[in-house]
Amino acid sequence: MRNQLDISKRDADAIKTMKLYTHVDRIKTELVSRNMTSPMDPIALSEIDSMHYLGNTAIQAAVDILSLDSSSRVLDVGSGFGGVSRMLSKLSECQVTALELQQDIHELGQDLTKRCNISERVKHVNGDILDGTTEKMLGDELFHVIVSYLVFLHIPNKNALFDVCSRLLKSDGSMFIEDFYCKASFTNLELESLAKDVFSKDLPSREQYISQLEMFGFHDVQFIDMTSQWTSYVTTRLDQFVVAKESFVTIHGEDAYSGLLHFYNAVATLFNGGNLGGVRLIAKKR
Repeated sequence: MRNQLDISKRDADAIKTMKLYTHVDRIKTELVSRNMTSPMDPIALSEIDSMHYLGNTAIQAAVDILSLDSSSRVLDVGSGFGGVSRMLSKLSECQVTALELQQDIHELGQDLTKRCNISERVKHVNGDILDGTTEKMLGDELFHVIVSYLVFLHIPNKNALFDVCSRLLKSDGSMFIEDFYCKASFTNLELESLAKDVFSKDLPSREQYISQLEMFGFHDVQFIDMTSQWTSYVTTRLDQFVVAKESFVTIHGEDAYSGLLHFYNAVATLFNGGNLGGVRLIAKKR
């Protein structure tokens, strides 16, 4: 297990090549600038802790499609600052385990959950989904649902990933994934940007994604293409960020602005190139 733990540590460090994951203190700085103090409302907090696309609409979609309620036990893989986990619980009163690889982001997410007074429903775990030790930490009770928003794209070994997900789910449990996929062959420049700017490689095609899920006991796979909506979203995000430069730099500084600008521009360029696709996947375990 030592080798796997070493690999996980390297991945947690290497993913910091993504400018989205640097200057994480910007969340606390933004809270101060908005005079947000405890107790905080997860809905208000979601305006600044979200790293997925289409905001709370995407989270409400999971609640509705999966019929989440207070009896649901949910695993959020790659929970980031915990925004998705908190909103899932806020909207449905479900129990959520928020699993995050990066320790600094995990610790901040845990603190934000405490400040929202919902720690009894949202539990934070720092670990790697592919690490057998982390799997044990999650406990013996299986989950009704696994959700993941823009995280599986960082994990090239989909076979190992879906194998673990299948083991963690109850029979007839569900997965709700928002992810990137390969629509058409990437150029060398796009492959380089995906690897460095997005920490992503070996993205599957539509057919490969569905086949890999089915290989590990998932069925009724719904592959909902989100490319058009997400292309519009990331393009607008970039444009609005540029317009808001002065106010952002005043609060967070030039370095934080430059880092996020680089990331937002890279993602918008990739989506507008036409080869990168976005998908919402829903699947059930047999």
